[in-house]
Amino acid sequence: MIVCLILGGCGQGEKPKGLQLGDTAPDFAVKDIGDQVIVLSSLRGSPVILRFFETNCRFCKADTPAFKEFYNKHRDKGLQVIYIGSFYEKNEDLQSFAKELQIEFPVAMDSDAKLADLYDIRVYPQTIFISPERKILAALLGGVGQAELQEILGKYL
Repeated sequence: MIVCLILGGCGQGEKPKGLQLGDTAPDFAVKDIGDQVIVLSSLRGSPVILRFFETNCRFCKADTPAFKEFYNKHRDKGLQVIYIGSFYEKNEDLQSFAKELQIEFPVAMDSDAKLADLYDIRVYPQTIFISPERKILAALLGGVGQAELQEILGKYL
C-alpha cells in the first residue's frame, strides 16, 4: 500500500512542507451536528480517524459502510472516527448525510475551513490517521477500505 501524506506533498525532490508523517496532529475543537464539542487533545490515548468529506462525493458515500463497520468493531477499544464536512456544506446537508448513511460517530462542519487549513486539506475526500499518541500515521486521498483501515490502525486496536 502507498501511504502518501497529501498534506505535505509526495513529489520527488520536493522540500517537505506542511505536516509530515510522524508529526504531532494539530489540536482543534469543533462542534458536531449534535452540538457536542470535540477536542482532539481530549482523545489522547485513542486512535483517531479524521475523514474530510463532501456530501456530494461518491467515494464518501461508497466507503462510509467500511468506516462504520471498522468503528463498530473497534469503538470499545477506544477508536474514534470524526467525519468533517467541507466548509461550504450546510448543517442540514450534513444531518441528512449522517441520517441517510446511519452514521453513529460524530459528524462535524468545518464552516470556516480552519480544520482544512490546519491539516492542509485541498482535495476531498481525505482521511487522516492519528495514533493514540497524537502522531500522524498516514493520510489517504480518495476511497478507503477495510484493508487500509486495518493495516494502518490494527496494531493500536
